[in-house]
Amino acid sequence: MRFILFVLVLGHLSLPLNGINCGLGYLNIGGTCSDIDECKRLNICGERGTCSNLDGSYSCSCDPGFTNFGFSQTKCQELNCDPFQQSSSAQTLKGFNSFLSQMRTNCLKFDGSRGPQGCAGPQGCAGPQGPQGSKGPNAKMLLTNLVGATDDHLMNCDSACGNSSEITVLLKTVEYSVTEIARQLKENVNREEKNHSEVEVVVRRERTPPQGALRVTNENSQLDTTWETVIGEDYPGYGFASLFSYKRLENLINSSEQPLQSKVVTVSISNPNSTNLPKPVNITFTHLESSDVKTTCVYWSEGGEGAWSSQGCTSVMSNSTHTVCSCTHLSTFALIRGMEEKKEGNQLSFFMTVGISVALAFVILSLVMAQLCRFISKMRHKGHN
Repeated sequence: MRFILFVLVLGHLSLPLNGINCGLGYLNIGGTCSDIDECKRLNICGERGTCSNLDGSYSCSCDPGFTNFGFSQTKCQELNCDPFQQSSSAQTLKGFNSFLSQMRTNCLKFDGSRGPQGCAGPQGCAGPQGPQGSKGPNAKMLLTNLVGATDDHLMNCDSACGNSSEITVLLKTVEYSVTEIARQLKENVNREEKNHSEVEVVVRRERTPPQGALRVTNENSQLDTTWETVIGEDYPGYGFASLFSYKRLENLINSSEQPLQSKVVTVSISNPNSTNLPKPVNITFTHLESSDVKTTCVYWSEGGEGAWSSQGCTSVMSNSTHTVCSCTHLSTFALIRGMEEKKEGNQLSFFMTVGISVALAFVILSLVMAQLCRFISKMRHKGHN
C-alpha cells in the first residue's frame, strides 16, 4: 500500500519513474506521460483571451482590441495605440516623429480588430522584421530607436523644450513607449545607450512568477526592488523593470530655485498598480558633484503643467557622492539641493503673512470700534443737552 502511494506521488510530481522524464506540460502517472490540460486553470489567458490546449502546452488567442503581443502563453491585455497617433501631444517633440510612426505601425499590427495578430507562439514577434514578417522593426530595434529619438531631442532642444508642459510630454512619451516595448522583448536583459540617454530593461517570461531581489543599473543610478513588487497581484506571464536615464535633461529643467544634484531617471515596471506599491523601491543616485549639501528625493508630478514634488519619496541614506531614495510609487525621479530648506522658508513666509494680516485686521477693527464709541458718546451728549 505504501509503495502504491509512493508511485502515485512521484507521478503527480512529474519525477522520473522507470527511467522516464516526461518534461514540462506532462504528468508521469504509473510510468505513462499524460498531457496536462493547462486550460483548466482559472484565467490562464486573461478575461479577454481564449485558451486552446495543445500536446504538452497551450495557446492563448485574444479578443479584438486585446493582445498578448504574439506570446501565446501570455495573458491577453488591452491594446492602446492612442499615445502614438498623429493627433497626440507627443508629435510636438523634436526628433520623435519617425519613432512615433514606427510605434503606431507596430501597435496596430497587434490590434485584432484590424486584422490577424500573427506571429503567435512562445517566442512571440522576435523575428528581424516584426509581426507576420512585415517590414516594421521588432521590439529590440524599437528600444534602440527610442533611445536615439530621446538623444536627438535632448541634443537639439532649445530653451523652449525646458518648459514644464514640454518636459511632461517627453517623460510620459518615454514611459509609455518603454512599457509597450518591454511587453514585446524576448531577451532577459536589454541595454541601449547613446550620448545623452540610456536604458536597461530586465524581462522574465516564465510559467510561474519569478521571485526574489531585482537590480537594474545604469551609469548614474540604480534601482533595487523585488520581482513580487514588479509583478503585483496578477501575473500575466511576464514581468519587467526598466531604468531610463536622461544624461542631459538636468540642463533643460535646472533652475536657481531648485538646482538638481543628479541625472533624471524614469522607472517603469509591469505592475499596473505602480502609483501605490505594496513595498517601496530604492533608487540610488550618483551626485552630479561631490557635496555635503542636503539633498531631497523628488519625482516629476504631472499635475498642472508639471513640477517636482517630494511626496511619497524619502532619503534613507546620503553622503557626499550618493543618495538612496525610497519611494512608494513610480514615476520620473531626481535629487534636488535645498528643497526642504526652501519649503521651510515658504512655510515661515506663509505664517508671517497670516500673522501680519490678522494683526492688521485687529488694528482696523480697533479703529472702527473707537470711531463707533466716539459717535455713540456724541449722540448721548447731544441727548443730555
